[in-house]
Amino acid sequence: MKRFTLFTTLLLAVVAIQAADYYVSPSGNDSNAGTIDAPLLTLRQAISKATAGTTIYLREGTYKPTESEIMGYQENNLYACVYNLTANGTATKPITITGYENEKAVIDLSLVKPAEKRVSGFYVKGNYWRLKKFDIIGIQVTITGHTQSENISMRGGSNCIIEQVNIHDGMGIGIYFTRGSNNLVLNCDAYNNYDPVSENGAGGNCDGFGFHLNSSAHANNVIRGCRAWRNSDDGYDLITNYAAVVVDSCWAWENGYDANLTSRGDGTGIKGGGYGMGDYTKTNPIPRNTIKNCIAWKNKQNGIYANHHLGGNNWYNNSAYQNNRNYNMVNRESIGTKADAKDVDGYDHVLKNNLSYGARTASYAYISETLCTLENNTFLPTISLSSSDFESLDGTQMLRERQADGSLPEITFLKLKSTSVAYERQIGYQFDYETVVSGIQTVSSPTGNDAVYTLSGVRMEQPGHKGIYIRNGKKIIR
Repeated sequence: MKRFTLFTTLLLAVVAIQAADYYVSPSGNDSNAGTIDAPLLTLRQAISKATAGTTIYLREGTYKPTESEIMGYQENNLYACVYNLTANGTATKPITITGYENEKAVIDLSLVKPAEKRVSGFYVKGNYWRLKKFDIIGIQVTITGHTQSENISMRGGSNCIIEQVNIHDGMGIGIYFTRGSNNLVLNCDAYNNYDPVSENGAGGNCDGFGFHLNSSAHANNVIRGCRAWRNSDDGYDLITNYAAVVVDSCWAWENGYDANLTSRGDGTGIKGGGYGMGDYTKTNPIPRNTIKNCIAWKNKQNGIYANHHLGGNNWYNNSAYQNNRNYNMVNRESIGTKADAKDVDGYDHVLKNNLSYGARTASYAYISETLCTLENNTFLPTISLSSSDFESLDGTQMLRERQADGSLPEITFLKLKSTSVAYERQIGYQFDYETVVSGIQTVSSPTGNDAVYTLSGVRMEQPGHKGIYIRNGKKIIR
């Protein structure tokens, strides 16, 4: 009997420490148990029950929280947080909110309009959260002056993953970072976001994705495989950002416009840093952001932009087409006061294997050739390209449905034909930068008696023009 009692006690203890999963449905009831057969009605109720290891499943349908469902107020009560994610998961037991299997869940925030408050759809302060496979639409702005709303606010949460979350047709920024480390934004879309309320509808505070980390301590944040289009301001914005961010394999197009190409806000594709021209008082080291394997097409202003940065960034294997300026590397001259701040040609940037074609005004601008590292780009020195170098120049391919696992769709847009000199030199987004540099020797000219081959296997005594060749089983760049 004692053994049975001990066994029962241990079994109950194990059950007690296992986190429960919850199901939510627009046809549910918050008095229900939250099982698949008796789902809850509101996401708020499920979040309030969640502990480390909990998964919250969103069933098919549209969820329309009201102001009565606001879970809290943050940032000195400035932000009304519809979903306040402050609990912590762990590395082995994250807290997950996900669409259920292949069902489509949409969270419509259009009914949340608190007077004189910024709105945060998901305020993430806790660690080890996973947000996956649902849409957010309709976020509102009520303040008429300088303001912003944010669909997902990363305000301290670390080791979080936001994956396959689509944020569109609202008035707020898609995903906005100020604090937190080791976070990944993966395969998300932000599009058709425009704020017509604040600042006379200028739309200048409505980016797809924003990283504005307020300390160098907030490190190792990555955005990968994301798309941003027709946001009224920028696709990706890293202004006033004090920790290095990696932007990898992301696409940006037609930002600064609406679907009819009506002009709205700034309209840069990928804005890689900068601090404005005011007094600079931070003592943190200037972050060196990395932007690689990205596409910027037909953005209102710059495709890829250094934005008055105070130091250099790394720009690898990007492709830019039909932006006003494809690459604008302008830097700020000095760390100092507003009085002595001025723009200068970009310095300390490393630009390798980047492709520029068909810019509306300039292929590149504000690049110091002597103060930057420029290798194997289609500019400086210029590689002559024509439409015949590309498999396709149809940018609408980027609107294709994502693959089943959420990864970017297969496209031929801006892919180089194998007959192109730029293809042979492995320039542009289609060549993964890490693969390109692996095993490459950079030399001014091959020497010695070893045979040299083109990438297609043709033997040469010496390379006939600049490019990538094979010698002794290794790649060389002439």
